[in-house]
Amino acid sequence: MGHAIRLRTDVRDRLEGGAKADIRLCWTCGSCDSECPVNIATGMLRPQKIVRMAALGMQEELVCLPEVWYCARCRRCAQICPNAVKPSDLIEHVRAVAADRRKISPVTLNLFSELWRRFQRARWHAVAACLAGEDFGDLAEEQWRKWLSTSVPEHLGSIPRPSAYHLPDDLQLISDAHRLAACFTCGECSSACPVACERSVFDPRSLFRMVYLGLEKELLTMPSIWLCVGCQRCSDCCSQQVDG
Repeated sequence: MGHAIRLRTDVRDRLEGGAKADIRLCWTCGSCDSECPVNIATGMLRPQKIVRMAALGMQEELVCLPEVWYCARCRRCAQICPNAVKPSDLIEHVRAVAADRRKISPVTLNLFSELWRRFQRARWHAVAACLAGEDFGDLAEEQWRKWLSTSVPEHLGSIPRPSAYHLPDDLQLISDAHRLAACFTCGECSSACPVACERSVFDPRSLFRMVYLGLEKELLTMPSIWLCVGCQRCSDCCSQQVDG
């Protein structure tokens, strides 16, 4: 039989304050686990488990837990939680504590950031292959390595703008509903986006401007529009209240 876990309220309070997450409100309904795409695909990340460990004050165990690095930062766990517990913010805080306390070395942290950046490339190439109608079957390791190492070319030409500027009705509805006319291209959305590691792969600001310019054909054929993880960070950080 395992040893009993002693509740550390002082550690719990520090974790809760650092993450700005109301972890004591969790009633273990499991909504976060059922919504997490990493858990759905692999079963290797349970946000509920991390919240419960934090509620018990298990910081030492959390900062050494590999699962906190599996998070895709989509914030679906926070969006689905009926009690606004924000497991994703807790995971971000635990990562920061682990890095600050050198539970993960700066070298490893840089390698992780580089892998995350290249992973977005692989996602872009995978979507491009899907849009081209390619049949994946069982992807070989060589294909994944190729996607990871192949950069997405920058668009070097000018953005075509119709001589008679007119938004199609469907794009006009999108533009009005999301306040795209208020965007002054400051770039805060792209800076806040966890996917926008390389702007050629994914750049929220460029996508918003393309909608506003009525570039419907170009938008609908872009792999980039399928890379958004729906975290809403672009909306949260926008001073103009553009809803990305």
